[in-house]
Amino acid sequence: MVNYFGGLVVKIYRTAIVGARRGVHHARAYQDLGNMEVVAICEIDDQRRADAEAELNVAGYADYEEMLKQEQPDIVHAVTMPTVPRYIWIEPAAQAGVRALVIEKPIALRPEEAERLDSAKEGTDLKIIVNHQRRYMPFADKIREFQAEGKLGEVHFVRASTQGEIMDMDTHLMDLVLLAVGDVPPTHVWATIEGGETYQTDLLNCPENLIAVYTFPHGIRVFFESTREALGTADFSGSNPRCNIDIWATKGRMWWRENGSWGYLLDGESQQFIEPTNFGQDDMVAQRRLTQAIATWLSDESQSHHCRYKFAKLGFDAIMAAYRSALKGERLTIPPYLRDEEWEQLRLRLTS
Repeated sequence: MVNYFGGLVVKIYRTAIVGARRGVHHARAYQDLGNMEVVAICEIDDQRRADAEAELNVAGYADYEEMLKQEQPDIVHAVTMPTVPRYIWIEPAAQAGVRALVIEKPIALRPEEAERLDSAKEGTDLKIIVNHQRRYMPFADKIREFQAEGKLGEVHFVRASTQGEIMDMDTHLMDLVLLAVGDVPPTHVWATIEGGETYQTDLLNCPENLIAVYTFPHGIRVFFESTREALGTADFSGSNPRCNIDIWATKGRMWWRENGSWGYLLDGESQQFIEPTNFGQDDMVAQRRLTQAIATWLSDESQSHHCRYKFAKLGFDAIMAAYRSALKGERLTIPPYLRDEEWEQLRLRLTS
């Protein structure tokens, strides 16, 4: 669709949402974005679909391919549970002429699913974005600025910690680690894993606790903790254990607490920069920026999205490498990565 504003031709990108639970929250991020609109929602549950239709004032469908055929969206935003494999959305979307697909994290629960996602993606021109919205928060902007200008210097140590489930919060945490080190894959990992209770929950299907030490290029070390009882930090009042990252570099230090504060102190400066954080408020702003950036990327290839699939795949591979290290009981070189049969061996060990 094309609209005209003050003599200018503006492309309006049509978006179809899949999933009427969290999907309604994501749909709200499109409100008042001048060149984007939600036109339809797909949901198999009749009541949820009806509620979403009423709230969003859009067409509702129970069948994904029928929605694609009737609505011809530019963007599909699939907001579904991890038990729904992400790869199933790709081929129908590509065949229907969809230009961008947004999927939820985690991109997969096990290696076989990630392999099928990669295979489905090959041979299409579909732009795939993963909903790691924290890359659109102010501290992430500052990381990219410092990297471009060299103000923080060379990163040498990162501490990353989150309280939560491995296939929930640690995908966000690993994504931030990758951002901090320049979006490059680790070269080595030494990890320990324990607890099998969470394998009994389909939408998690993972160990309970993971602690790992990663080595990245140029000797960068990362201490990574994703556990149900993570210690978090006690250095800033108001912080809690959910999603924290500290970055030490040759010219200063930077930190972010999901709830608490973010800031930095550079060499030669007498005072630190510090701003409060509140995820409940920060999340919607970041989600809107992530959403707007999709249209920007579609309009201008040079304005690549910060949450491109390749970054999420790096994160998934890094987490699976930690699984493999724990299974083998030793520090490992990366690659190779975890195979699906090794994933199953680890599951059996932890649940037996």
